[in-house]
Amino acid sequence: MDIEMYFPNMTSTLQLTGCGFGVKPPGWSYPTHHHHLFELLYCYGGEAEQHVNGRAFPLREGDWLRIKSGVRHRTDNRSETPYSFFNIHFDVDDPELRKRLSGSDYGLLTRAEAERTGLPVYIRRIETILTEGLVDTPGGMREKIALTRLSPGRRLELQAYVLLLIGEIADSAGAEPLAASVSPEADRKTGFTAFETDIAHAVEERLQRMASSGADDSIARIADELHISRSQCTKIFTKVYGVSPRRYVSRLIETRAKHLLVTTGRTVEDISLELGFRSLSHFSRQFRRWTGLSPLQYRPKRQ
Repeated sequence: MDIEMYFPNMTSTLQLTGCGFGVKPPGWSYPTHHHHLFELLYCYGGEAEQHVNGRAFPLREGDWLRIKSGVRHRTDNRSETPYSFFNIHFDVDDPELRKRLSGSDYGLLTRAEAERTGLPVYIRRIETILTEGLVDTPGGMREKIALTRLSPGRRLELQAYVLLLIGEIADSAGAEPLAASVSPEADRKTGFTAFETDIAHAVEERLQRMASSGADDSIARIADELHISRSQCTKIFTKVYGVSPRRYVSRLIETRAKHLLVTTGRTVEDISLELGFRSLSHFSRQFRRWTGLSPLQYRPKRQ
């Protein structure tokens, strides 16, 4: 008997941004914001009040929170103890996975529910991998080492466990929004004023439209629409999002380019035109800067 078994060809891209741990003191708050990435939050200790699309509810030790891309949210540590957490901002181009993650604005998985899944094992493994990037300093303190110092195998392992986390969250039947009260309180000041966060969100919405349509709207035109100077517009956006508007758009276009190359059979020239590049050679040079590969090398080989 001659038997062969083949799994279907699978190619997907994971964009992982801001994966790490944090500890925040009592009274700490992060202002209302939104972004183009999905977000996962895990509460290690303490308790934080989460505000998602106007709903307020606690995130307690052992709980997990999934937030859909584009949804406004805020975090307040109103307790008298530090709030410690694990946080991931990510995007994936697998259509089915994105559909599951986008089924609702957010999903809360309680500690009891999470313990019936593989999440506790995965988070412990991620913690082990990330803490390999910490070393003792002469003064007895510990400082972070860039994740690039991890071996290629460790970086792949980290991505694998993050994908397992994402898959578990997407598949969990208990990840449904809890009924929560609307909090009328204004955002606490944490270095960003309400004016700055509103401006940054308005700029981000326009940048997303720019990246998706291939339009050549400049930051100067966006600033003019918002009745502020170009330098002020750039400064506020960079302060809130931690990246310049130009770099932000570049990341969006990179993600879109990867998605089109992997999930469609369109020509590279068609993709470059949709993304607003003035020529195929310009797109190819930029794509190689992003990935180290040409668009044809990045595209999976199809039988």
